[in-house]
Amino acid sequence: MKKIILLHIALITFLINGCIPQGIDIDVKPAEPGIVVASKIIPHSFMFVTLTKSFSPLEPIATQDTVASGILDNYLVSNAFVTVSYSGQTDTLNMLLPGIYVSTNTLLTNYNTYTLNVTEPSTGIQVSAVTTMPGQVNFDTVYPVVIKNPDDTVISVKYVLKDNPNEENYYVVNYILKQASSGANLDISSFFNRGSNKKLAEFDLLNDASFTNNILTKESILKNVHSTDSIAVEIANITKGYYEFLTAFKSTESIVSILTSEPVHFPTNVQNGYGYFNAYYPSSKVFHLGQY
Repeated sequence: MKKIILLHIALITFLINGCIPQGIDIDVKPAEPGIVVASKIIPHSFMFVTLTKSFSPLEPIATQDTVASGILDNYLVSNAFVTVSYSGQTDTLNMLLPGIYVSTNTLLTNYNTYTLNVTEPSTGIQVSAVTTMPGQVNFDTVYPVVIKNPDDTVISVKYVLKDNPNEENYYVVNYILKQASSGANLDISSFFNRGSNKKLAEFDLLNDASFTNNILTKESILKNVHSTDSIAVEIANITKGYYEFLTAFKSTESIVSILTSEPVHFPTNVQNGYGYFNAYYPSSKVFHLGQY
């Protein structure tokens, strides 16, 4: 009986090994580097465009658990020629810091169409993109809720939003935390002092299907926010393309996974490049949680 069992084990092992295919060496070439575009506006003030270089997840930077800031500096696009055209005129953006370009003349009006053109002289790489700024929207009601429990405090934001039934709409709700400024990083937000704004990882993406009878009532819990903090809640009407980009962005788990994912997985409106060039007109409310 023992010999039969051993024979069965040997036969099963043989069959399993026989089902495992032989390894095949595959030579995968890294993706060609490209320019990654991101943008932000300060209403009635500035337009910022950030330019970085993409890299393949096969490169050494993508095999690390963390990415050092010094390494990231190598992927900032410096000394590029950047223009934004709209309403029959063209503004040239100036490099504020490596990878960050700003225009102080861009007239940010609702429903304007903007065309971005970028040329990197050192490589000759050229990218372009076109976007439209949807009209501004506002919360019908928005306020924070602070629940103090014996062991912890739960911070959430409740809001009510009305949707226009005659239009196909997409929205993003962002949460910004006031934090102590280190002075090391440029922060272009204007809710609090420059350098003291931190956009939280939580953000809400909404479309027409989110509404019932054109009304949405929602409560979002915020992590790593305390009852003594100050926050800003921002809402904006965005394009369908940018909504799809943010949906893909939200599905990533961390900054490392974002950096080490193939950019082609993300929707883009950038010709010959990656990322998304967008222009939305946000409205916001600031709350000091100590008052609640």
